[in-house]
Amino acid sequence: MYLRLDGRDLGEFRPIKIHFGSDWGSVHVSLGETRVLAQVTCEVAQPKSTRPNEGLLFMKVEIGPMAAPHFEANRTSDLSIQVNRILERALKDSRCIDLESLCIIAEEKVWNLRVDLNVLNHEGNIIDCASIAALTALAHFKRPDVTTTGDEFIIHTHAEKDPIPIVLHHYPVCISYAIFNNGGTSVADPTAMEERVAEANLVFGLNSYKELCGIHFGGITLTSSELLLQCASRGAKRAKLVVDQIKDALQKDETSRSLNQLVGFTECVRMNKITSMKQDRLSIKLKRFKLNDADESDDDEPRSDDNEKYEDKVQVLNDTSAILIPQKWMPESDVEDSDEVDDEGDHKMAEEPAVAK
Repeated sequence: MYLRLDGRDLGEFRPIKIHFGSDWGSVHVSLGETRVLAQVTCEVAQPKSTRPNEGLLFMKVEIGPMAAPHFEANRTSDLSIQVNRILERALKDSRCIDLESLCIIAEEKVWNLRVDLNVLNHEGNIIDCASIAALTALAHFKRPDVTTTGDEFIIHTHAEKDPIPIVLHHYPVCISYAIFNNGGTSVADPTAMEERVAEANLVFGLNSYKELCGIHFGGITLTSSELLLQCASRGAKRAKLVVDQIKDALQKDETSRSLNQLVGFTECVRMNKITSMKQDRLSIKLKRFKLNDADESDDDEPRSDDNEKYEDKVQVLNDTSAILIPQKWMPESDVEDSDEVDDEGDHKMAEEPAVAK
């Protein structure tokens, strides 16, 4: 029986926590230490010529230095593009949203829904956490009501008329696995460290009705059909549990708002669950440093025990950790020599008498 670094079994998933903000469509989801903040907004736009009676859905995933230090700011990474495409196939292509209900005036004006996903901490399996956040935010969002009179329409505020929720036909979520041992072993809900060493990754888009809404397989290894069916069967059970948890969280938030109770991210901020960043660090044993030519001549001399202990020391590294090289292994600096030369030159210039031209 295998046991993972965090103590979970191979098929065990991390717990999910869902918190809602004060605005409609604002959701904070945590999957273990992986956290994603989702926000849904809407605006009036022109429909596509191929689908004049349907609204629009746009998704954007942002992974910056706040998620992990090795991500660059204001730059779209390959991981964010991959996550964005998988979410579009799972949510948009599965047609879980009734886009026709977003039409205001046919062939002229429709609602354009925008889902912004910001990864706050990357500790593995961003796809699952982002899919839960996007689906929960869409189910929680309510658009303004619209009154149409001929070719004109009036958008009412939330104070004038109650907002209208988004119609969802089903609730698809992503379930991810990491593949090891030449396609013979699958690990559910991989962490960031497990994703680094995995041979491949397998993502299923499943809803509570055990329907397959999408599949993604990336890597360099082959997987047997038995393993695929086994992962899909376990993923379907997991999807039903996740959807039930999402619906329970939505019901609790609706009850709290109806009773005029305080809602928002107050609990997350108080528990430091939004601004904090936490990642597992990888401990590796460094090999012996190769000495330069100047130090190789001293190999005949006996080496002290302190040097042996220092070279075999285990250091903790992260993706952006820097290793401090001992000073004795650094090349000798020429700054002091240059300073001495300058001092001697200045002394000689001071001794020479000035010659008038």
